[in-house]
Amino acid sequence: MKMKSVLFTCALAFSLWATKAQSIFDALENNDAVSSVVVNKSMFMMLSKFEAALDTEPEAKQFIEMAKNIQSLKVFTTSDKQVTAQMEQMVTKYVAQNKLTELMRARDKEGHVRFYIRPGATEDKVRELLMFVDQLSGQGQINGRKVENVLLTIVGDIDLNKISGLIAKMNLPQELNRVSKK
Repeated sequence: MKMKSVLFTCALAFSLWATKAQSIFDALENNDAVSSVVVNKSMFMMLSKFEAALDTEPEAKQFIEMAKNIQSLKVFTTSDKQVTAQMEQMVTKYVAQNKLTELMRARDKEGHVRFYIRPGATEDKVRELLMFVDQLSGQGQINGRKVENVLLTIVGDIDLNKISGLIAKMNLPQELNRVSKK
């Protein structure tokens, strides 16, 4: 009986840990008003296996090196105003709970862009990069779809000086280029 109690306690603790480990943003994946792309570590590891085939392309090698250090990448887009308000609340809560610091923000007639980071081992590296773009005024399009709001989070060992290579190879929002030019 004591063994069952110990196993039950361990299972409960693990399930609580696993639930907490999921991102607050995962709820957006099930929303029909949101388009999402989620790339996990196993996909990045698979990409790194192509390194031998790309020996002649320096840009591709740079991408592979960066991909080896990425744990996850999540992109959520919407043009729904209610979902945007929900995203903004999620970002505010996530930034506060995870003690992210604002890297920069930009506002112009095309929209608002905010970048947050979790510092890494050096000044040029971060453990997490979060970008929230809102009110693109109909200017933004991804794969032919009108997008007014984008939420992107990248977790891993991210070199801010090399992020533009990842942006180009994965067709990510170009607003991320502003980070590498900080």
